[in-house]
Amino acid sequence: MKPHLNAAGRSYVALITGAAGQIGYAIATRLAEDGYRVVLVDRADAVHRCATQLKTAGHQAMGVEIDIADPQAVAGLPVQLGQWWDDLAVLINNAGISPKTQGAKRKVIDMPLDEWQQVLAVNLTGMFLVTRTCLPAIQRQGWGRIVMIASQAARTRTHVPGAHYQATKAGMVAFARVLAAEVAPYGVTVNSVAPGRIRTDMTAAVSDTVNGDLASATPAGRMGLPREVAAGVAYLVSPDAAYSTGSILDINGGSFMP
Repeated sequence: MKPHLNAAGRSYVALITGAAGQIGYAIATRLAEDGYRVVLVDRADAVHRCATQLKTAGHQAMGVEIDIADPQAVAGLPVQLGQWWDDLAVLINNAGISPKTQGAKRKVIDMPLDEWQQVLAVNLTGMFLVTRTCLPAIQRQGWGRIVMIASQAARTRTHVPGAHYQATKAGMVAFARVLAAEVAPYGVTVNSVAPGRIRTDMTAAVSDTVNGDLASATPAGRMGLPREVAAGVAYLVSPDAAYSTGSILDINGGSFMP
């Protein structure tokens, strides 16, 4: 699938946060394969290796190592991207953390304030900072796509994530609905993806028994794969999804059916 091209005939730039993780890298790979120039953003230095792998495969990619919870670092994104900033049209807000203690969530009564604030800083405030910084560039294109990687935890009570994680993911979905109405006049859509249990390092933080039980309870009988999340994102980013905005795409193997 060829990406929407700008007036100069150049492929648009897609920026993906949390791109050193399995889901973020799968999304970056899929969008690169679809023809976008991709900017991989992560606080882990592995983001440079991920970008190099894409470039080695023949794609146009750039790695940017920043902490999205740092306002000054996020404000520097236009400088980091250089000329690519002028063609930014796609933003994938994927970065997120979900702390565990001995493989389990903390109950609210046991949750320290600093852990609560850390999760909000990355999952919600970081998303806001990146979105606010990118919006002027995206709106100037007259066409754009913003996708929030939320979670099934934003849709219903789940057993593994803590209250801070669930609160931030629900907040992302609510934020997306408001933003969708604000940017629609600029030809920009804003949608959310709500993955269920996906096989990643984050889900590996709990025991195999827990993951096995959750997979068995899913109608599909298994955990999802990062590339399956990336496929959903690719649709929402495509020109074919022009009439979808403010929506939520569930990718969960049937574990939640609203």
